[in-house]
Amino acid sequence: MKKIINFLFYTILIGYLLILLDTVFFSRFGSNFRSLNLVPFDSIHRYINIDNSGRIKLVDMNIWANILMFIPLGIYIMFFTKKKLMLRNLGIVVLFSLFIEVSQYIFVLGISDIDDIILNTFGGFIGILIFQALLKILKGLNKTKTVITILSSIVGIPVILLSIIRYIANN
Repeated sequence: MKKIINFLFYTILIGYLLILLDTVFFSRFGSNFRSLNLVPFDSIHRYINIDNSGRIKLVDMNIWANILMFIPLGIYIMFFTKKKLMLRNLGIVVLFSLFIEVSQYIFVLGISDIDDIILNTFGGFIGILIFQALLKILKGLNKTKTVITILSSIVGIPVILLSIIRYIANN
């Protein structure tokens, strides 16, 4: 059983990283478009207040995608760091997100946005909290890994399969 859990854990991790890289880098490759937003909450405000007949729009795909794509990163960072320190690991999430935004700007891959860093960090923070809560409830890293692997397999395997189908269909 432990071998199956380890296989699934690393398979989902690799699949997640490939989808993350594809989403932030390769889906925009060749766009020859560069933009930079350094005003915090500017694009978040614009996404929420898009003309919606005067109502505030609570669901915007860009906002939720930035948050949701980084929840697994927070979880995986907690797994792979020896010291399970929230602020230090949150700093890793911030640096990783900053690296992505700077790379997007350097390689002319769309919009580099401070709000993406804020939303990505929030997603990573949620992942760190999920990991810490499970670790406390389950009282052990192996049990936590098993539960995270099962849950991420339920979500991750269909997402990975859909991503493969999308890739094949678009090429």
